[in-house]
Amino acid sequence: MASAEIIAIGSELLLGETQDTNTLFLLCKLRDCGINVFRTTMIGDNVNRISNAIQEALTRSDIVITTGGLGPTVDDPTREAVALSFGCNLIFDKQLWENIHEYFKKMQRNPTENNKRQAYLPEIAEPILNPVGTAPAFYIHQNNKLLISLPGVPLEMKYLTEETVIPLLKKIYSENEVILVRTLHSYGLGESVIDELVSDLEKASNPTLGLSAKFGQIDLRITAKGNTFLETKKLISDFESQIRRRLGINIFGSDDETLALVTNRMLYEKGIQLETLEINTNGCLSAAIEPKNLFSQTIKSEDPDSLTSDDIFMKHIAETGYPYSIALINRKDKMQNQIHSKIYFKMNTNIYHKERFYNSLTFSDEQPVLLAMELIRETILNEANTETEMN
Repeated sequence: MASAEIIAIGSELLLGETQDTNTLFLLCKLRDCGINVFRTTMIGDNVNRISNAIQEALTRSDIVITTGGLGPTVDDPTREAVALSFGCNLIFDKQLWENIHEYFKKMQRNPTENNKRQAYLPEIAEPILNPVGTAPAFYIHQNNKLLISLPGVPLEMKYLTEETVIPLLKKIYSENEVILVRTLHSYGLGESVIDELVSDLEKASNPTLGLSAKFGQIDLRITAKGNTFLETKKLISDFESQIRRRLGINIFGSDDETLALVTNRMLYEKGIQLETLEINTNGCLSAAIEPKNLFSQTIKSEDPDSLTSDDIFMKHIAETGYPYSIALINRKDKMQNQIHSKIYFKMNTNIYHKERFYNSLTFSDEQPVLLAMELIRETILNEANTETEMN
């Protein structure tokens, strides 16, 4: 299986002025091509440092892709750095210069003299024409190594990757394996708890399993490699089944599914419209519930009296009598730097409850909303399971 490295070029990246979205895009595309990426690098606009990084990367990997540094200015040094890496000269390509002129003409503009820099390429490079910008890309295929230099402008980089780079990779590395990734999502169980439940699976070599955590959500990332799509898909499916058997309803979704999306879908399918009560929440819970699933809402900017959370909720549902109510009540303890969130969910005649303490210094409105969504989701599932058992 071919291996690759990505080098993102630009001092603005190191200064934090620009976010490197190009690397993330390329990582996904290379994965889909069955190419392993073991390292990415971010480097400033310095010819010698870029050249050294390219040379070093080529000793480790089959493919090196650079992004950025192909513009018309003096601080766009990628062409010079690549030429230095391969010990060759830069040469002027008359056809590229005519293409650049044509592009400016279509935009009803005139190129400046420094745009001419973009028509120079390392003499052993093959140009990659850029119909969506002024910076021609290029590649060098030599001694079973492939270097591809792409513009840093995301729209241009993405277009050239889709239209030219991926077909080139598939042509040169046609025997590559298939890599598939599926990510399962869990909420509520701690990362250490899940780790204990699936620790033996984390030691598997194919598929592999990795865990990551954010805001109480644990992602379980399954990565499988195979010779064909169907073979790899089956590896993923069988491995996923093992995980789901162990975690049960603690898995709420997969891949692009969010807890809010899954819970809202469940509410709609069950025909449940919620009445909401929120105190000290900025209305974040009601905002997370889709309008079709919302019956009514009450939002209070601060606790109106000294009643406990339980009293507030019981008083509220007694006044309304509605069968489906969800309450989120936040209280701040300034002495302890804590936010105490209490959530109540009334479903028919039963009341369910969750509460959690959060560090007020790192608190986000999203955290208690996720807790509320999980309470709704697991309650509906548990009640459905109870009805099934009774029948």
